[in-house]
Amino acid sequence: MTDQSGSAGGAAGTQAPGAYPEGVPGYGAQPPNGYGYPGGAPLPTGKATAAMVLGILGLLLVPIILPIIALCLGISARRMADRGEGGGRGQATAGMVMGIIGCAFAALGFTVATIQAIGGV
Repeated sequence: MTDQSGSAGGAAGTQAPGAYPEGVPGYGAQPPNGYGYPGGAPLPTGKATAAMVLGILGLLLVPIILPIIALCLGISARRMADRGEGGGRGQATAGMVMGIIGCAFAALGFTVATIQAIGGV
């Protein structure tokens, strides 16, 4: 039933049960443009992932060559992430840090081996 004002509730200003006021989206309605994040965070690049993996392997398996590669890849991937060419800034930083630690351990190992070789003669 509609009254003279044209509203379906019978009295002016009332609405049918379950009806939403104008401007409020109901179920299944899409949010307006500009709501939330447009595309999500950019995905990590292969360089960032490789830097992190090589940094981990450099600490565990090959502490001479892999940390240097991890450090170089980490620096490159972090610069790419800073320019907005890809994501994975955290992975690149992790690869850089583990590369630095691996290089420090390798240098310490060479120093200890050299001291032992000189003192053992």
